[in-house]
Parts: sequence; structure tokens; C-alpha cells
Amino acid sequence: MWPFTRQPQVSPEAETAKRAAEKSLQQAQARMPEAQARLTESRRVTEQLQAHNRATYEGFVDGLVLRHRSTAAS
Repeated sequence: MWPFTRQPQVSPEAETAKRAAEKSLQQAQARMPEAQARLTESRRVTEQLQAHNRATYEGFVDGLVLRHRSTAAS
């Protein structure tokens, strides 16, 4: 065994990359509440559109069926 152990040296590029990654993470975490709010709003709007489309389609089909029945009854 060697009497002196060499301490690992961290390169300046690695330190710079580490600081940049930490900063990026902090920025992403700061924007998370806004992103979550947008996602929630988007899901709400999607659900409303789907409900509207179902109601419109069902009304359209009902209209066709009722019109067909009233024509057949005449």
C-alpha cells in the first residue's frame, strides 16, 4: 500500500457542468407550479370539449333517428 494516497481532482469543466445542472434543476422546480396549473387547465378544457362533443353527437344521432321515425310513421 502506498504511504500517500492521491486525492481525486475534480476538473473545472465538471464543476461548471454540475453548477449548470443544479441551476437548471432549480429553474425547472420554480416553474413547476405554473406548469402543473397549465396541465390541469388543459385537462379541464379537454374534458369540457369531450362532453360537448358527446352531447352534440348524441343530439345529432337522436335527431336523425327521430326524423327517420317520423318519416316512417307518415
